[in-house]
Amino acid sequence: MSLLVTAVLALLGGHFLLGSLLLRSRAETSRLAATLRGTRRDLVRQLREAEHFRMACEHASDGIVIQTLDGAIIWPNPAYCRIMDRSPEEMIGRNPLSFALPEDQTPSHQEIRAFRYDPDDPAYDSLQLHRNRRKNGELFWNQISTSFRKSAAGEHHAILICRDVTAQIEQEERLREARNKLAHEATHDSLTGLANRSAFLRFTARALETAAQTGRPAALFHIDLDHFKAINDTHGHSAGDAALLHVARALTSEIYTDAMVARIGGDEFVAVLPDIRNLDDLREIAARIGDSVSEPLEWNDRLISVSCSIGAALSPRGETDADTLLLQADFALYEAKQRGRARAEIYDETLHRRHSIRSQRASDLADAIDTATLDHVFQPVFDLHSQSVVGLETLVRWTHPEAGTIGPDDFLPIADELGLMGALDLGSMSEALEQKHLLDKGGHGGLTVSFNASSSLLAHPEFVNRLVWGVEAGGLSRDQVAIEVLETTAFGKVTENSSHAATIRDLRNAGFKVYLDDFGVGYAGLAHLAELAVSGVKIDRSLVGNVQQDDTAAKIVRKIIELCNDLGLSVVAEGVEDRQTATTLLNMGCTTVQGFWVSRPLRPADLPAWLEARSANRPLRMISG
Repeated sequence: MSLLVTAVLALLGGHFLLGSLLLRSRAETSRLAATLRGTRRDLVRQLREAEHFRMACEHASDGIVIQTLDGAIIWPNPAYCRIMDRSPEEMIGRNPLSFALPEDQTPSHQEIRAFRYDPDDPAYDSLQLHRNRRKNGELFWNQISTSFRKSAAGEHHAILICRDVTAQIEQEERLREARNKLAHEATHDSLTGLANRSAFLRFTARALETAAQTGRPAALFHIDLDHFKAINDTHGHSAGDAALLHVARALTSEIYTDAMVARIGGDEFVAVLPDIRNLDDLREIAARIGDSVSEPLEWNDRLISVSCSIGAALSPRGETDADTLLLQADFALYEAKQRGRARAEIYDETLHRRHSIRSQRASDLADAIDTATLDHVFQPVFDLHSQSVVGLETLVRWTHPEAGTIGPDDFLPIADELGLMGALDLGSMSEALEQKHLLDKGGHGGLTVSFNASSSLLAHPEFVNRLVWGVEAGGLSRDQVAIEVLETTAFGKVTENSSHAATIRDLRNAGFKVYLDDFGVGYAGLAHLAELAVSGVKIDRSLVGNVQQDDTAAKIVRKIIELCNDLGLSVVAEGVEDRQTATTLLNMGCTTVQGFWVSRPLRPADLPAWLEARSANRPLRMISG
């Protein structure tokens, strides 16, 4: 019984053991199956990733190339082949140094064999730009990024990503050229290539700062062409441009490299020279500049005479103000022009004293114009046929509280430089209209009153309207008011609404008279007669005063009178100082004269009595002085 029980128990134990083994085997099988499934998924994922990597490499627009550390190509992608214009077979196993660089930059065989990448070199951490060469010889810009990786076998490789950036580089180059061109144009004159005013002022400021530190002064030359308008009027603007280029070359040839030559206006040039010793140096350089500029200019088989006036100044010790130095050179230039042009003047102590006086004069004149304290006188215009006064010209005079009477030749240039000619002319216009109103009321009607209009007044947008208003307010006749404009004025075209020619047209359309003053001394007088709607001319006193002694002057005056008579224009001869000249002019056909032979300019208070005397037909006599 016990044996049987033992056997049964043993049998049951075996079944339990067998069952346990079977259960364990099934669990292991399940785990193995799960492992196989995971492995299969990993393999599928890896295969898919490999396919993605392959697609990315083969279809990337950037070139990808794998190299050994000694530079030999292991694998290039299709984009790299396209960039280099070579097949994989032509490149695998070769170092790109042997075929990718421009021919004149290709290393020697020894250098190529000695090449080796250094993964620790920080230069490979940034993008590199190289000039490369395709198989057909075409050069391009290759932007390369380099990284290093170790293969499964433990070998280091260089992986290069290449991009053809030629179009980008060329665009950047065009933009850079455009920026440089704009920057150059912003600081240089387009015709001569010299520096312009803004560049000149910056350079001068730096030169003066250096001079203040070193104690070695800087010099400034202001150069202005003589009679430049005559070159334009006689030969045309292309000749004027040639003259400007001639002067630019002359200046640059005489000025050393550390200096600056600039064109700051139409025919105005400046030169700034650092490190000048004394005024004698300025005189020597100015003489060289004058000689170089005055060399004959050949243009279109013609020789054009060019000369210049020069003003030069040396910076005072410690002076750093460019405007002050320019003012001093300007004043020296003004003196050069006043003394006959084609010369140089240096701003020394004598000129400094004169400049100080003139600066004070400018301030006093500005006050006089602003407070309307300038004086006005009136010079009669006489008709030789009727022996009667037919008009009055309004002239401005300045009586300085300390210096006394200052002539127009002295103060009008100052007013022009200050930009006050327009205001001064408006004052003359008001005085002329007021005097005309008083004369009409006093029984001296029928006289034409005239006043001078500078370019500034012609350009004043309200000039014509203010004149019309003044005439209407005084109850005056418009045809008895005349405006005198210099023949040398730059009138422009009548079709340009803002031109002086258009202003003259508007004056004539409004019923006023307009005369070309100082006629016969300019270079475009006849053209003005054809283009401008003027009423007549006033022959310049320099011609009138010589009709007795100079046959050429007499012929010119005669032709002017004949031409104006043919055109139906009035003619007035200025500067008639004796009966003989008046008789000669009358025989030439000019009946209207003005000058000391008729009368000196008269103060308003003296006009009525003088006119009364003339109406009594007292004979004219020459007034000396």
